[in-house]
Amino acid sequence: MTSQLLRKQSGQGLHYLDKNEPLTPSRVSRTLVPLFHEDMGYPSPLASEGTLYPFYTPSDPLVVDEEVLVSPVHPLEWRRRTQQARMLLQHFHAPLPEHHESVPMARILELSIDPHGEWLRQVASLKPDTHVIGITSQQMYARQATFFAAVQRCHNMHVQVCPLSLPLPFPAESLNLIHGSFIYASLPEHLWPLLLEECFRLLRPGGVLHLLECGRGESTSAAAGALCAAYRHSLELRRNASRPSIPGARTVRAFQPEHLPTRLAKTGFIAVEQQESLLDFSAGTPFHGTLRDQADDFFQLVAPLCTHHTAPLSLEDYQRAYHEMQLELLETTFRGYWHLCIIRGYKPSGRLSRPIASMHRGQLSSHIRLQPCSLLTMQEEAQQHEQVPSEEADNRED
Repeated sequence: MTSQLLRKQSGQGLHYLDKNEPLTPSRVSRTLVPLFHEDMGYPSPLASEGTLYPFYTPSDPLVVDEEVLVSPVHPLEWRRRTQQARMLLQHFHAPLPEHHESVPMARILELSIDPHGEWLRQVASLKPDTHVIGITSQQMYARQATFFAAVQRCHNMHVQVCPLSLPLPFPAESLNLIHGSFIYASLPEHLWPLLLEECFRLLRPGGVLHLLECGRGESTSAAAGALCAAYRHSLELRRNASRPSIPGARTVRAFQPEHLPTRLAKTGFIAVEQQESLLDFSAGTPFHGTLRDQADDFFQLVAPLCTHHTAPLSLEDYQRAYHEMQLELLETTFRGYWHLCIIRGYKPSGRLSRPIASMHRGQLSSHIRLQPCSLLTMQEEAQQHEQVPSEEADNRED
């Protein structure tokens, strides 16, 4: 079987196997299987438990440039996104960060809601005095989320149909918090700067942009690694075809979720912070069954992309690897992780509309920082000190 052959290979980088030929180092085939190793810069809790292979993540792109690869209203995609939203709420235990739950907020916006508005309804219930708004490009998502909000009696929740590729229909400096989960999967790469500029415009001074993406996934399933490699190789072929380059030159490098902290800083956000969270979906964990369904749905949805005439896998190879993956995910020794990444950036308050370069230099790290709260407090204190001399001068004149 495919996975049995894959496990016999060793080394680094891409490995090639031929399903019809004896397993020898000189043979080359169409199945690509990248392996994760500690010396490749991928630290992992699985390092001592065997070879690691790439695994599907919720940030895997489903839109290449302007081409939509998977319909948002496909039944499998509908279920996949709904399951993700519920799983994240269980994983983080609360929809908002701890230091924002007790902060008064007038308006909160969610970018690209899930089909049932799970996150929106949780926040609306948690903060009944806050106006919670969600936007989506899908009319069916808006109708479904609005229906569930009415059933739950979330009268402070509103959903509006608006693609992220257009200017967001809200007044400048009207929002306290903007939240988005796995937007990288559905937003074309060239639109990210425009979206971040819109978020900066809409936030009030001191407001926060809160984004959640998945840096990478990994597991002990070799067959899942083969499917992921075929999928990502097909994406690269489409990117190269849509972005022709000068002969001998490389095409435009694809934007990755890990670039978001730098992009936030360039947009004007200050005190950018990054926090990592490990979601464990190994055998025996609460999320194991959900992730099996997620992987099944995802690789069914992208099968046409991975099995066309220029793809690295034939339909027969793809189906074989898919069924092998299903069996490997059922093994009691299966281990799998999503490396989630939370990125936050704050809009400067006071007179400063854009930070100078030194203000956010050295603040882009993978550690939790409490600097934003203290920074805003310092800015408010500075404003108060500026007002005191002016008041004393007025008293003297009187």
